[in-house]
Amino acid sequence: MKPNILFFVFDSLRADKFYGKFKTAKTPNFDKLMENGVYFEQAIASADATVLALNSIFNATFPFATGVRTWKIILTENNFLDFLKKSGYNMYGLMPDLTMFSKISDCFVNDDKFYQAIAPFSVHPFISNAKTIIKNISTNNLTKPWFYYLHSEEFHWPLDSPEDFDNEKYGDNRYDRMLALVDHWLGKIFEEIDMKNTIIIITSDHGQHIPFDEKGMRFFEPEFKKEIEVGKKIMPKFTHKIGAKMIVKVRDGITKKRLKKANEGLTPFQKRSRLPHTSLSVFDETVRVPLLISGFNLDSKIIPDQVRSIDIFPTIIDLLGFKRRHKFHGRSLVPFFRNESLEELPVYMHTNPHIKITTDDKVGIRTSKYKYFRGVNPGENVNLYDLKNDPQENYNIASNNPEIVEEMENILENLSSETQKDDYEEEISQEEMKRMESELKELGYLDEDENLTSDDMNSNK
Repeated sequence: MKPNILFFVFDSLRADKFYGKFKTAKTPNFDKLMENGVYFEQAIASADATVLALNSIFNATFPFATGVRTWKIILTENNFLDFLKKSGYNMYGLMPDLTMFSKISDCFVNDDKFYQAIAPFSVHPFISNAKTIIKNISTNNLTKPWFYYLHSEEFHWPLDSPEDFDNEKYGDNRYDRMLALVDHWLGKIFEEIDMKNTIIIITSDHGQHIPFDEKGMRFFEPEFKKEIEVGKKIMPKFTHKIGAKMIVKVRDGITKKRLKKANEGLTPFQKRSRLPHTSLSVFDETVRVPLLISGFNLDSKIIPDQVRSIDIFPTIIDLLGFKRRHKFHGRSLVPFFRNESLEELPVYMHTNPHIKITTDDKVGIRTSKYKYFRGVNPGENVNLYDLKNDPQENYNIASNNPEIVEEMENILENLSSETQKDDYEEEISQEEMKRMESELKELGYLDEDENLTSDDMNSNK
């Protein structure tokens, strides 16, 4: 019998908070997993947001192979979820009830595969999700061999930390204390699992900005509650929209002034930590993710080499003893498990798509030595960082190192010279588009006055 597979994706979980000198969370269960598993210190995602990142993971391809301006999960003909199903695995999942997940949800057979993603909760969602998994495993409700996928949004802003864990003994800040909560409930799940016959994967789709001193941009915004209330009462209704725009303009001006003062003396890394979570970025805080593969009698190892999220499923398939003939960008990391070396391969990265291409859109390459990225047009907003000497990417050295820029640009061009998909592959109904638009606004990825259209979903302009 093949081993079961328990696959956790913790949305927006950063690698430096999971392991290393910046970790303050109390995580005895994660620590125990590392004693029976392989942890990759330098695992890099291909995107700074969920859809492109998951497309890369499930298809083991870089974002340009499935489209860099897509808004939904795309599973190609040769995706790895379908491969596991065809190889005899029974597929289960638990994920947010968002339209972007509809394609992946079709792979799973359980009725309890969704949880409420946008709503106030009487019970913390991860606690509820953990209880669902525990019930399914403990009651033998899963047909073996099984693959169980959980997509958790506990680390997505705004953080909603339960009172019992909102204590400094669990971590120095709300983010770390959330990790302690997750660890606590994962321990209860692991009690129900045969660790010798289960492969456990812990990773994230991408990282995120964690505000310096826990003061993000919104901390510096004036509220204007009284002014808005008074304005609504005394101003004619037809002027409310214009008045709201004026207030927003004044608010933004005050916020910028406050932020500028508060940022005096901070490093570029600390300054950009206060950007909204929807800001486009391929700095390491948004693309460096934890990757732990544990259980199944694996020996404990810490691998410092750069690896990629696209390597996860090829590694799982190799561990299972399966062979795949189809070509993909990812590769198996199993040689590391045997103390063998692998030649380092660069990571292609692309920012999350907004409705239209702007100067904020970035594309780039990462090696263990350098990070290079620019605007989607060559020569636009060029950035180069020496990761060995400047791991927090504070100093852009592009202008003083044209030869390195050229070398990295050549790597980028060679990687992305394959046929790129710029169009969204499947038809999206107006009803589905409206749902997606509403969800994106709730999650903060669209402003209230922004709208999706069929052109937006199918255009790279």
